[in-house]
Amino acid sequence: MKKRAWLVFFDESGVSLLPEVRRTYAPRGRTPILRHRLNWKRAGMAAALGYHAADPHRGPRLCFHLKPGSYDTISLIGVLEQIKTFYAGEAVVLVWDGLSAHWSRGMRAWVAQQD
Repeated sequence: MKKRAWLVFFDESGVSLLPEVRRTYAPRGRTPILRHRLNWKRAGMAAALGYHAADPHRGPRLCFHLKPGSYDTISLIGVLEQIKTFYAGEAVVLVWDGLSAHWSRGMRAWVAQQD
């Protein structure tokens, strides 16, 4: 049976905004000191990549969300609300990993209220 729905892969990740330093050169016996002036140390990004299952000519859709810090159940529900608006009136099958925030009581309650 064919479903006329969007297949949406959703995941989130944390990113460090501090510069990576691997190697540098300095005169022998003088340890180099590298300074940076960034105050925002961590960021979170969530992304949803959608493909239409029945009509590949509709093309893929990419949605992403950035925020300081990391994601929890409340912030993920906010992102899913935005994705829900993006796919308004369309059937969506959401595919995501086993992150604990995806299976929390709050998330299960929110999912139970959705179509």
